[in-house]
Amino acid sequence: MGATVDAFKATHQTVVGLLEQIDSTGEQQRVNALNSLKKVLLAHVCEENNIIKEAMDKPGAEGPFKSSAQRFMDELGDIAQTALLPFFDKYSSSEVVDSNDFANDFGGIKSALADRIAFEEGRFYPELEKLGF
Repeated sequence: MGATVDAFKATHQTVVGLLEQIDSTGEQQRVNALNSLKKVLLAHVCEENNIIKEAMDKPGAEGPFKSSAQRFMDELGDIAQTALLPFFDKYSSSEVVDSNDFANDFGGIKSALADRIAFEEGRFYPELEKLGF
């Protein structure tokens, strides 16, 4: 594996650990873990976008890769804007993270992140590795 893909996978493991921590703690510890998760995810999205843009400009990056890479970035941006940021804004205090609404919303976010991680590692990262990342 390439160093970049290895780093992305390590970040995914951090995300999984934080999701488990959020599941198993309450109140202020949960809020702290949510804040950490938000920072990790937003930094990860930014880093992925930068690497993908660089990969799209590399010799050997073909049309199919470029179109799937653009779609990947667009989807990631949509997920961040429509799901992640509103979720983190809504659940930013200890008073709301022990509610039934939180449990339902968190379940959806956790599932969506698991699906996204599986897609990235199974389908997209191999393409990045072919380009030396």
